[in-house]
Amino acid sequence: MAETLDYYELLGVARDADAETLKKAYRKQALQYHPDRNSEPGAEDRFKQINAAYAVLSDPDKRAHYDRFGHEGPGLGAGGNPFAGGINPDDLRDIFGGDVFSELFGSFFGGIPRRDARHGRDVALDLALTLREVADGGDHSVSFRRPGRCQTCAGSGARPGSSPVTCDTCSGQGKVAVSHGFIRMVQGCPACQGSGRVIADPCGDCRGSGVAAEEVTVTLPVPPGVATGQRLRLVGEGAHGKGGGQPGDLLVRIMVKPDPFFERDGDDLVCEVPISFPQAALGASVAVPTLDGKAKVKVPAGTQSGKVLRLRGKGLPRLRGMGRGDQLIRLHVETPSRLSPRQRELLEAFEQISLEEAGEHPEPRRKGFLDKLKEWFD
Repeated sequence: MAETLDYYELLGVARDADAETLKKAYRKQALQYHPDRNSEPGAEDRFKQINAAYAVLSDPDKRAHYDRFGHEGPGLGAGGNPFAGGINPDDLRDIFGGDVFSELFGSFFGGIPRRDARHGRDVALDLALTLREVADGGDHSVSFRRPGRCQTCAGSGARPGSSPVTCDTCSGQGKVAVSHGFIRMVQGCPACQGSGRVIADPCGDCRGSGVAAEEVTVTLPVPPGVATGQRLRLVGEGAHGKGGGQPGDLLVRIMVKPDPFFERDGDDLVCEVPISFPQAALGASVAVPTLDGKAKVKVPAGTQSGKVLRLRGKGLPRLRGMGRGDQLIRLHVETPSRLSPRQRELLEAFEQISLEEAGEHPEPRRKGFLDKLKEWFD
């Protein structure tokens, strides 16, 4: 029967459905027809057909093959485990969540040895970096507290010298059948909370959970060019998984500290450099900071405040590409706030000469402003 049913019809999606639509449809169908949740005749067969359909349609290469050849195409059939060569257990965990994943699919994968296995939660923290550390990248040590495996009972939850025993109520199945009139239902065992095991003598340190807080230090590789808000993931460095479940991940959010010289604009760095009026008027060579050390830039004669000079390749490394950004130097012409008598005398003489020669060599921006001002009042 599985060979005659169209995979798209099984999942109830159009043939041009995107990955997210497929994922939602698969989750809905799998929850509806899983044999532990649906005791109707044919539910188990339908569940296997749904798994086979998603295993093909969620893989771009297999989907293209199926769209071209249908069920007759070579290489699509997979006997036995419906996930063989198809669905990654971690992908299923993302679709269903840790608890539902363990309930529905624990029997298919050797990595989840017990019904009470629970995937550990992720642990999130922030890492503050200087701009130079962002430019260099490299390994950083990160220390934090996380729920880890109890060292006293080695994660079993039972006091040392003892061990969990099979639940008498459900005979280790983790579920029991109950009847309400004509309706017969299967539910999690209330005695062992669905684990199939009972801890008669719990560990005194973790109180039977198998989990205890621990201080750890891990090494986090930081790629050059990361930005504030980006997250780096260390797989398996999160909270300990209960009952033999997989540990969660460590999620590190990057926070870049303010820099005394630079502002970031993507991969470019912007640095404001003050220069004096004589330097702007006559031109000069001024020293500026860069991430690689001190550099000299040439200020052209007649430079106006706000002019931007560019140093190629002196910015930050591109996170997803070759090379580096640029460093932009924004020049700011400073006006003296205090003048000595001699300075005032020379500046007044300069201003007088400027006014006398304005007719022959007017400054374009000043002349334009004065012309517009005259028209405004006329």
